[in-house]
Amino acid sequence: MFEITGDDIALLNDTDLRALIGRLCEAELRRQGHSVSHVTWGGSQTAKDGGLDVHVGLPAGASTDGFIPRPETGFQVKKPDMPRGEILDEMKLDGVVRPVIVDLAKASGAYIIVSATGSTAHSALKNRKKAMAEAVESITDASKLALDFYDRNRIATWLRDHPGLIPWVRSLIGKSIPGWQSFGSWSRAPGGVENSYLFDDEARIKTGGENEGDGLKAIDGINRIRDVLRPPGQVVRLVGLSGVGKTRLCEALFDPTIGTNSLDPALAFYTNVAEEPDPPPIGLGRSRKMNAGLCGRAFSDSNAA
Repeated sequence: MFEITGDDIALLNDTDLRALIGRLCEAELRRQGHSVSHVTWGGSQTAKDGGLDVHVGLPAGASTDGFIPRPETGFQVKKPDMPRGEILDEMKLDGVVRPVIVDLAKASGAYIIVSATGSTAHSALKNRKKAMAEAVESITDASKLALDFYDRNRIATWLRDHPGLIPWVRSLIGKSIPGWQSFGSWSRAPGGVENSYLFDDEARIKTGGENEGDGLKAIDGINRIRDVLRPPGQVVRLVGLSGVGKTRLCEALFDPTIGTNSLDPALAFYTNVAEEPDPPPIGLGRSRKMNAGLCGRAFSDSNAA
């Protein structure tokens, strides 16, 4: 139901592919306990980028692994396949290795080419990585540089590790999941309206905890709900009259500018039962082991605090 394949990745255009890699890097850093401020990406896909579309620059000595193999990692994102000739042309300009790649090597970093069209078997992957190594063999720090090639299937594997992004990607390629959304403006604030979370010292959130009296201040309640949802397999039900801000509070749980230790938005799915989601929330909850709470909007005017 929330599946994504390499064939789906191949349908992304250049701009959306780069945005996906940027968001995946942000999600990966959140999971590993790093700030997303260490990821840079954006601008026009056709603008000169020096050879990198997405860059991760963690402090020296920071720990990272998986799809971001080194603290200093650069991604060059291409929709077309990148066989040997195109790889050499991409990494070298007029026979000279791009300066950004030289800098990555000096920093013992990693350089990764991403191709949405490419679908490489093991032997083809080896040939592409061999071409990448050939391109940099003349530079002094070549042995310190990690090289890799992510084809569409590896990108899909990475995306499945951050399932909250799947509805967003499927909407980009015309395969939306009925009624379901990735993290975003679920409360649908009108355009031009300031959508910062508003705190009222008189508002209270009751969580059922001992010794909380008349309830917690909004910021304390948000942090408490986050603590409950952070371990896998937990559930929170938000109960309140229509219009009191349940959906906006749900958004706030994933907002790093509010409170402390926000939940990872790359794990968030959202639906409103009035939109007849398919699959329905109950069916989805039974079919998936969620790593974070499912913030499905299943409230009605009859709910009372």
